[in-house]
Amino acid sequence: MATDADRLQADYQQTTELLRSLTDVRFKLLALVPTLSGAAVTVLGHPSSAAELLAVGLLGLTATLGVLLYELRNSRLSDYALRRAQSLEAELGLGLYRGAPVNRDRALILVYSAALAGWSYLTAWGALHAAHVERARPIGGVIAVGVGLLLLAELARLHEPDDRARHLEVQATAELLEH
Repeated sequence: MATDADRLQADYQQTTELLRSLTDVRFKLLALVPTLSGAAVTVLGHPSSAAELLAVGLLGLTATLGVLLYELRNSRLSDYALRRAQSLEAELGLGLYRGAPVNRDRALILVYSAALAGWSYLTAWGALHAAHVERARPIGGVIAVGVGLLLLAELARLHEPDDRARHLEVQATAELLEH
């Protein structure tokens, strides 16, 4: 029959395995997304048509947005798992995750803002080129910079912990330090 300590240890092991898995997925995606985005922008520097720019841009924009939504979900899971691991460590007398920051998504914010700006550049350039707008390429660049900055601000806002979460984090940290 399992004791409370055995159940806590099993819970801790599962929680830390979840954290490792989510971290592994994040690192793979953070390596893949900017590589693909940068390669696409480079390869399409001299496109054969506006339709090619628009099609590839929209495909990349949609796929990257989907991956970002998946990452945002995983961020919430990771934050929960980290808080859970910290709580279990306090009960078990361990300290691997003690003091680890719960919100550590600056890299995610920068990478996805830049990647989505790159795809927006191809999409805007393609759409403007198809509409026979003069200087479509630099205007597409300006649009992409605007999209990138807007995404950067919005993702930073989304990842800013609210007052209640900040209070709970400070409280949990104080409790950990007491043990």
